[in-house]
Amino acid sequence: MRNTIIITVLLFVAIIGASIYYFANLDGDKKETLRPLTFLPKETFLITTFQNNATTDNIFKDFEIFGALVGRQEFEQWQTLKAKLLRHAAMQPYVNDVDLYVSFHPEKDAITSLFTIPTSARIDTSAIRSFLDNAASTYTITQKDTLEHRIYSLDKGVKDSVFHIVYHEDIFFASFSERILYQVIDKQSPKLGRDQIDYFIDNNSRNSPLSIYFVHEQISQIAEHLMRRKTGDFIELFKNLGGQSAWNLSFKNDALILSGESETAHRKEHYIELFANQHKTSQTLYNYFPQSTASYLSFAISDPDRFRNDLFSWLEQQKELPRLQAQFAEIKRSKDVSFEEDIRPIFGKEFALVEQSNQAQLAFISVADSNQLDAFLSSIATHISDSLYRFDHSNIPFALYGDPLKSFQRPYFLRIANILVLANYESLLSEYQRDWRRVNLLTNTLGFKNSERIQGNEANITCFIRTSTSSSIINNLLKPDFRESFRDKKDFGYQDFYSWSIQIAGNNGHFQSSIYGVYKSKNALGSVADWTYEFDHRPITAPQVFEHSDTSQFILMQEQDHTVHAISPAGSKLWSTVFHGRVVGEAQQLEDRSIVLVTDRNRLYRFDPDGNSLPGFSLGMDNEPTYSPTIGDVGGKPLIFIPAGQKLLVFTLDGKKPESWNHKNLEGKILFDVKVHNDQIFVGTENGHFYQFDAQGNLLKEEIIADSHFNNPIALIRPEQNQYAVYAIDTANVSFTIDFRDELKTYRLEPDGHRSLISFFPNTEDIAHRMVIINQKHVLTKGIQDSSALFDFTFTQEITDRPQYFAEGPNNYLLGIASRRNYLVYLFDEKGSIRDGFPIEALPDFYYGKIDYNSATYLLCVRRDRKLYAFKH
Repeated sequence: MRNTIIITVLLFVAIIGASIYYFANLDGDKKETLRPLTFLPKETFLITTFQNNATTDNIFKDFEIFGALVGRQEFEQWQTLKAKLLRHAAMQPYVNDVDLYVSFHPEKDAITSLFTIPTSARIDTSAIRSFLDNAASTYTITQKDTLEHRIYSLDKGVKDSVFHIVYHEDIFFASFSERILYQVIDKQSPKLGRDQIDYFIDNNSRNSPLSIYFVHEQISQIAEHLMRRKTGDFIELFKNLGGQSAWNLSFKNDALILSGESETAHRKEHYIELFANQHKTSQTLYNYFPQSTASYLSFAISDPDRFRNDLFSWLEQQKELPRLQAQFAEIKRSKDVSFEEDIRPIFGKEFALVEQSNQAQLAFISVADSNQLDAFLSSIATHISDSLYRFDHSNIPFALYGDPLKSFQRPYFLRIANILVLANYESLLSEYQRDWRRVNLLTNTLGFKNSERIQGNEANITCFIRTSTSSSIINNLLKPDFRESFRDKKDFGYQDFYSWSIQIAGNNGHFQSSIYGVYKSKNALGSVADWTYEFDHRPITAPQVFEHSDTSQFILMQEQDHTVHAISPAGSKLWSTVFHGRVVGEAQQLEDRSIVLVTDRNRLYRFDPDGNSLPGFSLGMDNEPTYSPTIGDVGGKPLIFIPAGQKLLVFTLDGKKPESWNHKNLEGKILFDVKVHNDQIFVGTENGHFYQFDAQGNLLKEEIIADSHFNNPIALIRPEQNQYAVYAIDTANVSFTIDFRDELKTYRLEPDGHRSLISFFPNTEDIAHRMVIINQKHVLTKGIQDSSALFDFTFTQEITDRPQYFAEGPNNYLLGIASRRNYLVYLFDEKGSIRDGFPIEALPDFYYGKIDYNSATYLLCVRRDRKLYAFKH
């Protein structure tokens, strides 16, 4: 199939966008003009134009994608020429307030650029040499008279960097290729057609900093110019399409996004025309593609009846219809199965082709009616093994959807949910089945998540290429010079693109089209760290940020050998020491800046920000702690409450046991932390015993919920004014409101499930108002009092870690969730929107917020290399 060949066209489009960077720095308003384009050669691959104003300057100044695509050395050369020529005081009055064009043309083993700069007033040709001598004094300037024109050449003594300029019909044409200038001034040389130019101008957005125009007839020429092999299936789909496209740039510093309109020649024999009268619709098959996907070509149909009729006409044009009709008539006679009435209704509105990194091909088809599939499956296919089948008759996929599935003559297929996975070899489906069961899917990769966030999933046709898994295929397809640029990581940045994609949607006989190049920008979260801190062993706690002094803070973490590290906001070590045991839960900081934590070796620590233990610490405890200590003011005195299995341990800040408190033996293991509010202490256990103690440790009330089991934290809520209650949810997802006065109030939550992880958004008053329910792959946030759903999100992998919360203003918290199986972390705001830049690759347990009093916001996270990364956001 070689879908990846489209990368050659995409790379070319990207290079053109990059080329205008250093020539986009002129002031003035854009005014429309057609005349400069009429001089461009017919073999023009692409044309760009841009607005000459300060806004454009600012947009492109930090658009690092352009540097990655055009080459950093080339940028430097163009910057020099721009500063010396276009910025020169003598030239400014003539080039301000004009449209500038950059077009691209084939050269031997290269693509060369042509700069077209109309002047607002005629320049005396005798003054041009004087201007060049003055503006480009560091260059050797020569001139050549040809075709009644004078071509000036600027040579700085660097090989292949001579810049040629001609002034023709009040327009400057400039290029590193002298041959292109000859084509421009030669009246006998074929030029762009007027209809093509008109379309470009009509679809050129004045609100876009950059517009690109592309003639579809150039697809074959571009592919032939860049590739050393025969074109693949995707290029074949677009060959002889006719027409043109006009795209406008949408600015995003970590993606090249071009969107606009496309028209075709309306040739009925062309497959793409089947989608001209469709309209964009959701595409979902990508959720089933394997992790080894290098590229895919996905189709979605919005109007099945119109598509069927158009496909019927297309098959007639291809002279395929009589053969298919004869074949299906035979099926009707032999099996009494009608293709139109029995087979076609089985299949749905989506189909796709996938090329894997080893160039093996799969096809995917959605099922519209699973009951009808069950009824007719044995009539159209033979059961091979397990859920694997093979069509009894050839050409069924081709008759259903046309050309893209023609190579799947009589394929094997695997049924998964409501889709069929097709392959020409049984072994490919066995391998896919293993990937599916292990959830080794494309949607679980970080690069695809970034691409999906930018490109969306609504279109009729999507072609998608993953750079990492398709690079070897691309290398084999490109000619040597273009392959060298693709591989060059020093001067270019092609390897830093996650993906390239094209999306096409029907639009009343025409098309809307978009191109996306998603880039690993150095400015994007997770790309370049401000600093890293390397551990000797695997870190085992989340980063926590504490006060160090009146002017600074620090980061506290522990690694696997139990060494605790204090790290400065600049990433340097302040101190480290080995603790006896692993830190359980989170550390707590007191008003005097001392820090309290417990370890699983029955130790209670209290130390100052410099790592010095306070008198009496560390001290041993009778039982192993099972969660973080809670520091609460009770009866006017601060106490440390430590859950320790079936015991509640209580200490003063001096490490003593308070006189009025004894360690409490409880019925059942304590559920997570202890709640302290208004001189009362609330504890819940896993077997349904809930306790209320007073400030002196006296048991005020015990509530027992029989025949229920609990494995999630409790919360304090305020069901009525000045009244407080414990809120708990059992493993059957039944909630209990326990006020220790009145009868229990119960409510069944959704979704049901014994595996739900439930936690509560924190609050400055420690009164919960919202909760988070994690049920396998599904995350739901709800209000507690009214049980209203606030937002929900479905992940591609099961979530096994409890969420984290990060303060963002008073009573406003961000929700952090880790997807452990694919090493991704997410950050949601309170409305359920994913914070820009997320997800990123990291292990569970991270930190998001300030790392010093006046610092920017940072993400602190650990990756598989055992380093702590500090990313500014």
